[in-house]
Amino acid sequence: MIYLFHGTDKTKARTMAHKAVEAAKKKHEGAEFFKLSTEDFSANKLDELTASQGLFYSGSIVFADSLFGEAGISEILHKKIKEISESPNFFVFLEAKLNKKELEKFEKYAQKIEEFKEPERRLSKKEELALKGEKIGFFDFANTLGERNKKMLWTLYQDALVEEVASEEVHAMFFWQVKSMLAALKSKDAGEAGLNPFVFTKAKSYAKNFGHTTDEAEKKLKEMSTTLFEMYHEAHRGNADFAVALEKFVLGL
Repeated sequence: MIYLFHGTDKTKARTMAHKAVEAAKKKHEGAEFFKLSTEDFSANKLDELTASQGLFYSGSIVFADSLFGEAGISEILHKKIKEISESPNFFVFLEAKLNKKELEKFEKYAQKIEEFKEPERRLSKKEELALKGEKIGFFDFANTLGERNKKMLWTLYQDALVEEVASEEVHAMFFWQVKSMLAALKSKDAGEAGLNPFVFTKAKSYAKNFGHTTDEAEKKLKEMSTTLFEMYHEAHRGNADFAVALEKFVLGL
C-alpha cells in the first residue's frame, strides 16, 4: 500500500505524512517502523522492505522521506512502484517535487495521494509595475495630493511603505507640489511663478481644491508647507518617525 504526500507547501505535506505514519502505528501496534532517506537508501534495502513481513504483524510501516530528489534513487523507485504497491507493508512517501512521469506512476499505483500547494503570493505594486517595465511614479503622489484625494493618496503611500521607498522621496514630492500650488495661486502666469507652463496650469487648478476662496486656499497651503518643513527637520533630529509623520499628513488632508 502506498500513500503519497507532496507539494510546494513542504511543512503541511510533512505534517500530514507524519500523521499518516502515527495513525498506522496506533492502528497496528505490532508493526515495525522503518525510515528510508537518501543517506541510507539502497536498492537491496528497498527490496527487503518491499518483500519482508514483520515478526509480530503481517506488515511493516515504511516512511520514504524525499527520495525522488536524487536522480539515481528516483530511477530505481520509478521501476519499483508497482511492486511497492503490492507489498504487505505500508509505504508513506513524502516528496516536495515530482515530475509528470513520476506523478503519473504514483497515480496509477498509490492508494492515496494528497498535494499541498503554497498559496499564490500576490504581486506587490513594485512587482506589477516591473512586469510592465515601469517604476513607481512619484508624480502620482504629487497629482493625487493636488486632487486632495485622501483615500487614493493613502493607498499610494501604503504601496511606498511596502516597497521601502525612502520617506525623503515621498516628502520631496509632497513639498514640491504644495510649493507649486502656492506659487501658482499667487502668480498671474507661469513666468511669474517660476514654473513650467504645464505645471503652472495644473498647480493653479489643484490649488482650488484647498479652499473656497483664494485666501482660504493660500492659508491651507501655507499650513501644509509649514507642517512638511517642520516634519522634515524633526524627523532628522530624531524627534519624530518620518514615515508615521507622513501618514498623519496624508490622513489630515
